[in-house]
Amino acid sequence: MLKRIYRIFTLAVLVSALSGCGTLFGRSSGGSYGPDYYSGTAYNFGLLFGSDELNRGYFPATLWCWASIACPVLTVYSMPVDFVVDTVMLPRDIYEATR
Repeated sequence: MLKRIYRIFTLAVLVSALSGCGTLFGRSSGGSYGPDYYSGTAYNFGLLFGSDELNRGYFPATLWCWASIACPVLTVYSMPVDFVVDTVMLPRDIYEATR
């Protein structure tokens, strides 16, 4: 029973650590990785597809991401979480954009 609880706790910690990475990177340093709104989701798309508008020059990160097989899977996995967090943070983003 205790072993099962440890497994569930470990899985929960891993899932929470891996989800929402785009939001953390997209919102760091003043949102310089994308547009004013949905910057975490834009960061994920920029990381996957190497778009200059969204990722503003980190194309080598896109190459590294596709070279390591786990990065695209984890990025796609974290996209729904980033979308939800960006939606929750939308009023704050609108306030910051109009200031």
